Amino acid sequence: MRTERTMNAVALAVEREIVCSFIFKNRWARNSLDKICGQHSSQVTRTEGELRQGWRLKASLDVQKSQVTHRLRKLEKASVHSCARRPREELLSLKVSLLACVLLATSLSLSIDHAALIKQELNNQILPILTSGGVHINRPVSMCGRSGSVPTVHRGIGNCPLNFILSLSQESLIQVRGSNSSVQLSVAFVSGVSASVTVSAQGVPAGAKVLFAPASAKPSFSSTMTISTSEGTPLGQFNITILATGGGLEKSAILSLLVVPIVHDIAIVSTLVKRTATVGSVVVINATIANYGSLSEQFELQAYANTTLVDDRSVPKLAPEGVYVGRLMWNTSGFSPGTYTVLVAVPPVQGELNLLDNSREAGRVLLIQSPGSRPSPSPAASGGSQGFTYGRQLAIVAAIAESAIVLLIVLRGRTKSSTGNTSAGPRKI
Repeated sequence: MRTERTMNAVALAVEREIVCSFIFKNRWARNSLDKICGQHSSQVTRTEGELRQGWRLKASLDVQKSQVTHRLRKLEKASVHSCARRPREELLSLKVSLLACVLLATSLSLSIDHAALIKQELNNQILPILTSGGVHINRPVSMCGRSGSVPTVHRGIGNCPLNFILSLSQESLIQVRGSNSSVQLSVAFVSGVSASVTVSAQGVPAGAKVLFAPASAKPSFSSTMTISTSEGTPLGQFNITILATGGGLEKSAILSLLVVPIVHDIAIVSTLVKRTATVGSVVVINATIANYGSLSEQFELQAYANTTLVDDRSVPKLAPEGVYVGRLMWNTSGFSPGTYTVLVAVPPVQGELNLLDNSREAGRVLLIQSPGSRPSPSPAASGGSQGFTYGRQLAIVAAIAESAIVLLIVLRGRTKSSTGNTSAGPRKI
């Protein structure tokens, strides 16, 4: 397509050149057409150059095609020869693998025989030593070191250093000032010559003491560490270093001790009660109590309907930072219909200073009369039963007034009778 376009361009250029030569004969148009004819001649020159370049490119492509064809033929011949050689190569690889397996089995057999000879030689050297030392042959032997090529047997003496592990049952402790606490420690034997190990403490705060029971023993053993603080022990956190020394070895562990003041604080965290109940039913009052103090506390939990104590229970022991969830029961039998304010309270424990959270209102409960029953006269409720309470008060006042009137009448009658007897004078006999 490119060649055809080039030929068309050449024909067009030749035609234009003929026209230009014809016009060139006219003198009056020579000057105006010189420029146009020069441009067309340069275009013809460029087109001929492109045509020659295209022929060169075609020739190079033909050469490359012939080279590729020649290479493909060589590859086909090589693949045919390789297919013929493959069975021979596979057979040769199998023979080599079999020979390697035979050599490996032979080397393993020689190694086993050599190990048996070494074992027999060692037994001949060690067994006489065990027999002469009075050690049972079947007892495990602890080898601490080597003397030449023969192991040295450990019999409780020699150059085997003691090795043990020191550990604590807990790494931190919160203790109230003026109280005692206990922590367990253990010294576990690892290896070496057994020797006595002594435990001690460093970094104990002022006014505090640390005692160990036992303070010294041969590992493995356990010891109880008792920490006692007094009123003079400063508050704060202290790192006590526990040392275990014995057999030329020293191990240490750190116990973090936090000394806190004595605090008594029982708080009512939350309360809950249903809003409506029927007279004669049991109302459940839920209460959550927390111990914000530093000591375990025993306390009383009480529930009130208005000012009437409806339930009371004792909580034997609540640990510091502990939470107690309890239920109080209010039997509404004998209560009048109306609205009652339910209050949960905890009497202050000994030494408690913060009393703001010792009582909490659970809510207001509306007692309604069940159908077909008569209202109970006592105790009085607040709110809707005010009319009933007022009528009862009027009845009491009326009874008192009536009694007073009767008493006045009796006293007046006695006064008149005594006056009449006095005015009559003495009788004559």
